[in-house]
Amino acid sequence: MEPLISAKDIKKNFGAVEALKGVSIDVAEGEKVVVIGPSGSGKSVLIRCMNALERPDSGELSVDGMDLMARKVDSRALASRVAMVFQGYNLYPHKTVLENVTFAPEKVLKVPKAEAEEHAREYLERVGLTSKLDKFPDQLSGGQQQRVAIARALNMHPKIMLLDEPTSALDPEMVNEVLDVIKSLAETNMTIVMVTHEMGLARDAADKVVFMENGLVVDSGTPEYLFGPDSNERVQAFLSKIL
Repeated sequence: MEPLISAKDIKKNFGAVEALKGVSIDVAEGEKVVVIGPSGSGKSVLIRCMNALERPDSGELSVDGMDLMARKVDSRALASRVAMVFQGYNLYPHKTVLENVTFAPEKVLKVPKAEAEEHAREYLERVGLTSKLDKFPDQLSGGQQQRVAIARALNMHPKIMLLDEPTSALDPEMVNEVLDVIKSLAETNMTIVMVTHEMGLARDAADKVVFMENGLVVDSGTPEYLFGPDSNERVQAFLSKIL
């Protein structure tokens, strides 16, 4: 089977900074891939390329059959297949929780309001926020805001979910409530690519773990391999400092 996401030797520079130096990665449909590595290794740039938020300077990149290196990418079609959860939540401050979760399906996918709200309520129940429908983001904790962001992404009914360090902006006591939601997502057939510093999540929820450093993939494999004694020495050194 063709991979759902395929990147081949993609490179991305920001001025003199080489963020990606030739990254190749395949993600199969339904696969859960977690990308780890030190700060500044290119992890977030890689995941943003998969959503056309950044365009590689060279290489090949396709997502669900769409060529993201093409001169013009159909952003609406891409948004109907790929949803993203950011570390900073990115909620609309002037919209209620329910409005935040229904806005994109209505505007981008042209889903009727009643249908968008029905699904929004289902997803907000799934993330444990049915009591917060009429609240505004500044009335919620960070963990609650991130769960709203996950519900919003789910309400786009994506084939692929991208999560960019979804717990890094949270206070430690709020991390677990978001991790629990992500772990429940990992039990579905959705394709997930996630950048995280949560090694426990990488170990528990991933089918494949990718270690990046200095804009390159240093090693990848199952959690058992990557967290075991046979992975690359640089991976071993990194993990020894944080585990």
